[in-house]
Formats: sequence, structure tokens, C-alpha cells
Amino acid sequence: MTEVLQQLCQRLSVQPQRIVAQRAGESLSAADFLARVRAWASALARMPGVSYALYLEDSFEFAAALFGGWHAGKNLWLPGDLLPATVSGLAHRVHGFAGELPPLGDLPRLSVADLKEVSDLEFSLDPLDADRCCLQLFTSGSSGDPVAIAKLLRQLQNEVNSLQQQFGAEVGEAVVHGTVSHQHIYGLLFRVLWPLASARCFAARRLAYPEEIAAISDPATLVASPAHLKRLPEGLDWAPFAGALGVCFSSGGPLPVEAAQAVLRLWRQAPIEVYGSTETGGIGWRQYGPGCGAWTALPTVDWQVDRGLLQVRSAHLADSHWYQTEDRAVAAAGGGFELLGRADRIYKLEERRISLSAIEQHLQSAPCLSDARVLVLPGARALIAAVVVPSAEGQQILARQDKKALVRTLREWLTGKVDPIALPRRWRALDVLPIDARGKVSQAALAALFRPMRPQPTWLLREAQTAELSLIVDPELAHFDGHFPGTPVLPGVAMLDWALHYAAGAFGIDSRCLQMDVLKFQQLVRPGAELRLRLDWEPQRGQLSFAFHCGEQRHASGRFRLNGQAS
Repeated sequence: MTEVLQQLCQRLSVQPQRIVAQRAGESLSAADFLARVRAWASALARMPGVSYALYLEDSFEFAAALFGGWHAGKNLWLPGDLLPATVSGLAHRVHGFAGELPPLGDLPRLSVADLKEVSDLEFSLDPLDADRCCLQLFTSGSSGDPVAIAKLLRQLQNEVNSLQQQFGAEVGEAVVHGTVSHQHIYGLLFRVLWPLASARCFAARRLAYPEEIAAISDPATLVASPAHLKRLPEGLDWAPFAGALGVCFSSGGPLPVEAAQAVLRLWRQAPIEVYGSTETGGIGWRQYGPGCGAWTALPTVDWQVDRGLLQVRSAHLADSHWYQTEDRAVAAAGGGFELLGRADRIYKLEERRISLSAIEQHLQSAPCLSDARVLVLPGARALIAAVVVPSAEGQQILARQDKKALVRTLREWLTGKVDPIALPRRWRALDVLPIDARGKVSQAALAALFRPMRPQPTWLLREAQTAELSLIVDPELAHFDGHFPGTPVLPGVAMLDWALHYAAGAFGIDSRCLQMDVLKFQQLVRPGAELRLRLDWEPQRGQLSFAFHCGEQRHASGRFRLNGQAS
């Protein structure tokens, strides 16, 4: 398998009937794949510039576009999602977009539909240069903003060889399914490149729901993440899938022991955890069982611990130098190494070193929680915040009392375990943590939970049936996220929410809306604007009128019919 990816198209051309992928019950052959590679290569070769961002949900189409781009001499960038901020952030990095990325400015764009116009299907697919074909992948953003990491085809081929050497015999010829996106390093390797290089069939569609996993009854390999494996419903009939499953992989973060035990109970086998990062590629693996805390290095990966931090050297990296991770580690007594948490999650607060990982671990061990994340909110006075997922016991506290009672319980739990200054000052309780396509929780997603939804009002008039207030439209309001990149505008729905919210406070009424009338949005509202909101309440008719002004200019107005009872 040493250079299979470089010569993939040549190898497939002599095996045209080989099944490459499955899509909705249809088998897609090597001949089908090569036709799509030629279509993408021919189309991309006609596009101006060298660097192109590529995003496609379908893994078969993605793989064809990836190899087509390389054969066309393009450097490809793989954004992790289609969020407006992600798309706009690519504008200064690439010459154009390919796949399902939306239009942006004057950048050229090539979609799947555009390939119908391609006529040069005899495009030459010569062997690729492993040291010139380049791919830009983004880190997860779990400990900061996503960073672009360049990967040469040679590095990706080396890692595929390592995976095949370590796990190939165990995986066999089963179809590869996945819950994670191929737009990231883990999904790219395990769901696309490794199957292509090892002549295994892969599923073109990513699995989104547990019911889809349970419906699989043919021999399968599952590529999953802790976020998915932690949420397996006990009530599903897992017997057919358990009988079909050959190997289950998990990566993207530590898999809790309880989740590993649930997988073993429901699927009759323990998941294999793979440890690594976008920067380093794969580093090590372990499988749940007695004494499973230590990690074993993958083939060709060397490791050492220097001043408490793990260092690695492998063919997965761009050079042969030692790469220092930010993971604290120790050598395990029985061989391998144990991880002790991230060193880069040490935060200095009022001259004291605070371990965010330690706070997180203490919260995760609380009986009233099933998960937790801790972060620092920037500002004039930085604050530690926590996002928690209540367990059944925590849900009972919320049901019997309220969020304040849950927070009080958690602060008491942390007392004596962490420095008093490290106690989180702000809290959010969710049913599940927000995750991205790779099953990871990003700092940006967590921080967005604490961004204000409404401005602080300055009351100018408060009477029984009339109120007027001034609102400074803070540019940091969560409503501006992605609405719109480069030209932020306050959504109209935000103004409707503000009118109802402030009316409830002004008039002491239940502001549940029964009907809306004569809504008008006359002028756009930009960040930093100072709005005046006038509210008029007619209790006999249950009618609330509102109007947003800025000087003589009216921005929005309308009427609500409300429930109107005293709140």
C-alpha cells in the first residue's frame, strides 16, 4: 500500500467493476468513480487560480472532487462547515469555491450541477506527485480558533499505511460507515482515504441518527466519535447491528468509561479509541478493558515525554523533527503512555494559575451532571464560565427547584476541590452540548451561549399603558452571528423578541403572542445604533403596539395580540 493513493486512478482503471462505495442501496464502481474524477479534474483545470475550498456532504462525490482537484493541479482547502463566518473567512485564502459552498462576492464557484457542461471526460489521470499535492485542513477549535494545517499527500499516504498495518486484519472487508464528517482529518482518513487505498467499500452518506446505525445488518466498520457513542438509546433493537459490526473506532476526544461500557453491552465489543490531532495525525490507540488507560503508539510513531509534555515523531508529520504537543503525559508502567490533560488549558486569573481541565473533571464527576465544559469569557474582567448537561438527578433538581438550585449544588460540589477564585461565575444548562460535524465541541460554540441576546434598556417612560426606552445595539449581540458576514444586520425577529420581552417587564403581563398584525420593517439596523422603542398596551383588547425609531427614522413597527394576563 506504500503509494496507492498516488496511483489510485491507474489501479482503479484496471479494476473497473470494483465496488468503491454504496449510496442509498446503489453500488458505485471504480468506473463510476473515475468518470467523476475526470469530470471534476476537467472542470477545475478550467478554473482560474490554484487554491480552492471544497465542501461536499456525499463522501463518494467528495472523494472524486478531491482527486479531481489534485489531478487538475489545485491546492484544496477543506472547511469544517458551511457557517457564514467559516465561508467568509475563506475569502482571502482561496481563489474559488467548489462543491456545495455558497457564492461569495466575485469568487468563481464550481458546483456539482456545473459538471453537466463538462465534455472533456478523457482528461489524463497520470500518477500524482505526493510531495506537491496539498490539502489544507482545519483544527477543531476545541481550544481556540480553528487553524489551517497543510498536509501533503505523502503524509496522508503514510498515515493510511500505518492504519492498515495496525488495524487492517481486524477491519477485514466490511463496509465502512461513519457518523463523522470527511471534511476533517479523522473522517477523511478513516471514511475515505483508507478505504480507497485498501480496496474497501465505504458508505457515501454520513449517519446522523442512532436509528440509522441500528438499521445496518451487513458486515460493517463504524467510524464514530465520543459525542455519538455517549448517546446510544437503550431502547433500540441493537441485535442486528451488533451481529454485523466488526470494529468500532472512536476519536475526537476521550471516551468516558460509561460510554465504552454501554458500547460493549449493546454492541458486544469494545470500541477502539484513536488519539491524535490535525497537526500530528494519528499518534496512538487503546481499547476499553482492564488496565486500558495507557495508549499504544501507532506503527512508525515514536514518542517521548519531555518536561511533562508528550513529544512525537512520525511520517505523519511534515518533517522528521520532534513535535511537542500540549498534552501532559507520563510513561505507563506496563508500556505506552498515559495522558494527564492539556497544558494549554492553564489560565492565569488574578496571578493564580487555574486549570480549566481540573475544574471540568470535577464537574463531570458530580452526580447531578452527565457532562460539562469550562471556558474563560474575555472582557474587562475575565470570567470563568461553565456549560453543563444535567443527569437524571440534576434534572430532578431543576424540576423541583430551579437553575439557581442546580448552580448552588455545583458550587458546593466544587468547594474544597478548586481554588475559590476558580469557581465559575456564569452557567448554562443544556440537554446536550453543541457539537460540530466531527462530534467535537468548539470554544466558539460554547462562547456563543454567553453572548447577550438583548441590550440593556434605559427606561425613558414607564406608565401603566405606555413605555419608552433607549437601546444601544451592541455589536457583540449573538443575533449578528452570520447575519450577514461583512455587513451585519439586526434580524427583524430580534426586534419582535425585544418588544415582547420589554413589554412583559414594563406592564407586568404575560407576553405570549396569539397573533401579529401590520408588521413593517422599514430600515435596516446596524451594530452600534441607538434605538428608541415605544410600547403601547391596550388591556381591554389585549393588544400591544410597538415602534422602533432612531431620530426621525422608523425602523420597525407592528401590533401583537397577547395572552395579556398578569405575569
